[in-house]
Amino acid sequence: MKITTNNQYRPILQWSDLTEEEQDFRYGIYDGVEESSFFEYKECVYDLNDFLYAKGLDKWDGYHNETFFSSVVIKLSDCGESVRVGLATC
Repeated sequence: MKITTNNQYRPILQWSDLTEEEQDFRYGIYDGVEESSFFEYKECVYDLNDFLYAKGLDKWDGYHNETFFSSVVIKLSDCGESVRVGLATC
């Protein structure tokens, strides 16, 4: 598995930090969304609740499947206010 990242941390955003277009497009009506945390990666907004624990991925905390052959992987910062993002491909 190959993981591509620029090792830059991205800020974790709250619901109020998203634009109206981002709020309407992906989330519309969904319970608890105001309490969720988000980040932006490659012009997409991701909800941290959509990520699964990455038991088998060294140095990464979670993953979200994008395609059959790729996943977005994340590593939370020590302070918990930002996230490092990568793309894992087979």
